[in-house]
This record gives sequence, C-alpha cells and structure tokens, in this order.
Amino acid sequence: MQEAATRFRLEESISDLDQLRDDLAEWTVSARRLGPQGQYLDQLSLLAEIAGAGIEQVRHDLLARAAVAVGGELYEECRRADHRTALLRRFWRWYADRLDQRHDDGYRPTLAAADEIVRSTWQALFPDDETRPPTPLPHVAPIDMAVSTARDEVPRDLRAPSEPVLAKWTELMPLSTIALPSTVTRRPWWLVVIAHECGHQVAAEAVDDGDGSPSPVLEAAAARAGAGDDEQQDWRNWAIELFADATAAVTKGTAPTWSVMELERGTPGTLLRPDVGYPPPVLRWCVADAVVARIGLTGVVPDADRELLAESPFAGHAARAEAIAAALLDIRFGGTTLREIGVRSRDWERTACRWRDALLGVTEPAAGTAPESARLCVAGGTMAWRRTTAGTSGTSDRERLRRRLLQVLPQSRPKSVRHATPRPVGRAAAVTRQVLDDLRSDTW
Repeated sequence: MQEAATRFRLEESISDLDQLRDDLAEWTVSARRLGPQGQYLDQLSLLAEIAGAGIEQVRHDLLARAAVAVGGELYEECRRADHRTALLRRFWRWYADRLDQRHDDGYRPTLAAADEIVRSTWQALFPDDETRPPTPLPHVAPIDMAVSTARDEVPRDLRAPSEPVLAKWTELMPLSTIALPSTVTRRPWWLVVIAHECGHQVAAEAVDDGDGSPSPVLEAAAARAGAGDDEQQDWRNWAIELFADATAAVTKGTAPTWSVMELERGTPGTLLRPDVGYPPPVLRWCVADAVVARIGLTGVVPDADRELLAESPFAGHAARAEAIAAALLDIRFGGTTLREIGVRSRDWERTACRWRDALLGVTEPAAGTAPESARLCVAGGTMAWRRTTAGTSGTSDRERLRRRLLQVLPQSRPKSVRHATPRPVGRAAAVTRQVLDDLRSDTW
C-alpha cells in the first residue's frame, strides 16, 4: 500500500512538470501571433528557452533522485520539485501575463498603440540597430501613474522575501517593462507618458553601460552654477525624474510638459511642494521649459506659474534651471546625447502640430510611415485633447479623438521595419545558466 502511495506521489510531481511544459508550449505558439513583424519574437523565445530548460532540469533531477530515494526521502524530493515547478511558473507568468494582455479585446487596441509609441521612441533614443537594448514591453496595470521596471530591476510583486531566488533571476533578465495606468484604455492621449518612462529606461541603460548616472551630473552642474550644498543635494535627488522629462521633450516636443502640468496642477501650496524624487511641480515644469528652449522650441509654462516660483523659497533653484537643462541635454548614453537627438525637434514639433490638426479635422487621418510617426502622433493627440478641453468641444469630440488615435497609432510605422532587436546573447545565456544552477542547488 505504501509503495503504491509513493509511486502516486511521484506521478503527481511529474504530472505537474509535464503540465507546465505543455502550458509553456501552448503559450509559445499563441504568443508568436502577437504583434506585427516579429515584434515580440525575442521576448517570447527567451522566456520559452529559460522556462523550458528549467522544467527539464527539475524533471531530470527528480527522476534521478527518486531512483535512489527510500520512504520519506521520496516525499521530500517531490516537495523540492513541486517548489521549483511553482517558481518556474511564477517567473514565466510574470512576463507572459503582460504579453498576453494583447489577446484581450479590452487591451489590444491600446497596447497596439503603446507598442508603436515605445518602438518609435526607443529607435530615436538608440538609432543603431545592432547596439539598441531590448525594447521595453508596455502593459496595463491597476495603478494611477506609469511605472518603469528596468532590465536590472526586480519587479515589485516578485520581491517576496521568502523567494530571493526569483529576484536573482529577474535581475538578470534582459527585459524591461513599462506599466501604464488603466485610464489609457479610455483616454489614449495619456499614452504620451510613455516618453517619460522611456527616459527612466535610458537612465538605467546609461548606468549599466558605464556612461554614468544623471544624479552626479546634475549635482556637479548645480555646484558650477553657484548652488550651495543643500541645493546640490536637491538636484541630485531629482535628477532621474528630470532626465526622464528631458527625454520626453527631445522625442515629443512640448506635449509631455502639457501633460505633466495637467497631472500636477493644484493649489499654490501643492505647486511648491517637492515630493520624494520630484522637485516642486512648478520648478519641474520650468526645467522642462528650459530644455525645450535649448532645442529651439517655445516653452509652455504660464507666466503666473513662473511668478509664483520666483517669489518662493525655490527662487534660487529656478535661477539655475538653464544650467540644469544644459547638463541634462549633454548626458551621454549609448554613444549619443539628448542634445544630439533633439536637433530635429523643431521639425518634430511642427509635425506633431500637423497631427493635432489632422486628428481634429473633418476627414479621417491616415497612418504615418516615418520612424517618428507614432511618437509624434500621440504628441499631436495630447495637443488635440487640450484643445478639446479649452473650447466648446464636448464628449463627442473627445470620443472621436480617442477612436482616431487608436485607429492610426497601431498602423503608424515604416512598412519595412522589424520590431524585434538582436537578442543580448550574453545576458540570455547568463540568466539561463543561473536558473539551472539554482534549480540544482539546495542552498536557498
């Protein structure tokens, strides 16, 4: 009787592994149909490779140990295998769930638009196809503000203290993500926030590549401009967010600043109150305005807001906004700078304005075919949305704008572009090796 129960226990563990293997195979086939022109090929093939190798490793180890285990030892081996099976499923599904949102009718149009905006923005930031990092994967989450997870960052919901091995695996994964608030499914003009989140990803890539973090750069710039120690520390603390704002400005013009002003608008007390990692909103806007001015655009911050800042305790910070903007534009990453990327910003701004007019026009707009089409289309969408809120336009006008954005954004790309970028083979091999080593180990 006991021998039969033991065999059944082993069969259960093997069955769970086989089910995970079948689920992974079915998902891989389904995921290959997602997006145009190999858009997710690299992400899904990497996931399938790592999870598949892990499944085979756990299965091999369990059968080898079961062959010599006796009595309760076999039950312990099965529990060991079950735990590893669950970890592999959890690791795989964290990424797979975000890809799979594209199968959902409620998410598909918005994420098709987001995918093109990310691709367009990422190619502007990293124009070299051979050295471009993997394109961040956008997805929708129940949050109120967009959140980036860089390639070397552990996702928040995989940081369980009891499972440190998951953190080790995800830190090695050459995949980054951008979580978008669910409101973008109803108001796609808010997809403009992707530009800021791409800036966070760029900052992480700059540190990873040894180019340096924005934080010491802004601290040093503030010191050269006459800031005291406390103010230098302020700029250091705010550097990552300000760099993300500058990235948005050079790739999408003034539209991202308009969106930030709308998100942060409040009482004078609110506008002058710094937050963790963020300067006071009105100071943040003025730095963004200084950035766009240095790339040849006209700022958008109202005079009343500038006067409020000039009469506040942050007036000294405001006096150094120009120096901070210059330092942001000269931060080097991936062989370039934001200043070099922004040389065409005046032309891009004019294109965004044409998109604004087309999205609000009488005739249906046509999709763009230039590399910058998607990111400038959403910039124009933000400008169009602001126009609908400033005049006599009503709900029907915004609904038409929503429909048009979701119609043209997914199609706005060069016809011959391949979305997928060369997979970082070294990093892929490293994470596979680490996963297999951990699955064989009993030290965690």
